[in-house]
Amino acid sequence: MKLFYFEAPEGNVGDDLNKWLWPRILGDKLDDNEEHLIIGIGTLLNHKIPPAKKYTVLTSGVGYGDMPNLSQGEWDYVGLRGPLSKQSMSVTEDISLLDGAYLLPHFLECPRVIKHKFGYVPHVDSVINGLWEETAKIGEFKLIDPRWPVEKFINELLSCENVVTEAMHGAIMADAYGVPWQPTKAYDYINDFKWNDWAGSLNMEIAFNIIEPTWKGDQGESIKRILINNVKRTLKFAGLASANWTPVKPRQSNAAHLKMVADKINFNASNMPFQVSDKELRKEKTAQLIKSIEDKFAVSIG
Repeated sequence: MKLFYFEAPEGNVGDDLNKWLWPRILGDKLDDNEEHLIIGIGTLLNHKIPPAKKYTVLTSGVGYGDMPNLSQGEWDYVGLRGPLSKQSMSVTEDISLLDGAYLLPHFLECPRVIKHKFGYVPHVDSVINGLWEETAKIGEFKLIDPRWPVEKFINELLSCENVVTEAMHGAIMADAYGVPWQPTKAYDYINDFKWNDWAGSLNMEIAFNIIEPTWKGDQGESIKRILINNVKRTLKFAGLASANWTPVKPRQSNAAHLKMVADKINFNASNMPFQVSDKELRKEKTAQLIKSIEDKFAVSIG
């Protein structure tokens, strides 16, 4: 059985959790046999899944791209991320509906030493596109980078009383450890469907706090690329842009804009509600997922 998951070029804790968690559970049952794919944590259930004879879905979800070809190979479900994925995949049997990240506390115990009123977790693409480290410094709140390794991410998350997060797995991992979280959205690529899919697994609802994005602009680009981008921006402003052009990012956000965004995040953290799933339901659903994994793979999670 080969583990299938997405690897972001710069790392992404929600994806990287796969190579941290599943080998600890499945051990030497995992190998490089591509005829049987274990589809792990993430929004992986789409047309990009490689061809195989058998697929075992291990808490993945739907949300990007076209649906996978379900007539290709044999499909087996240990668990899905939530009820929307179950409906989309036309699964009728009673299976576990919970993200695999809820297994983390069984394998990674970290002290809860609170140092910060709240932490802010941007989406991994937002870290790449925006000036969130600078925004956090202006707002004097803790930035939690989703590109950090699993252990560091969890330790820093648990150092916060609450978590404001644009990254879905920032919310999921906070919820798994009982840390209250607040969903926020700065960019239009944040996927409402997958958030609602996960939330539905624990009878929760998602209401995003909308904030303005920040932009790095041409930071780190070559002189040639900067010149091209400036010409494109000028022509776009004049209404002369071509639909065939590669989209160009907005100019770099100035200090006044960053302060406005930081103030909004601080306002939301002070005035808008945080939430966490029901502890008993979370415990029940996690136990159900553990039993499903133990029964399917003949392993003991404990």
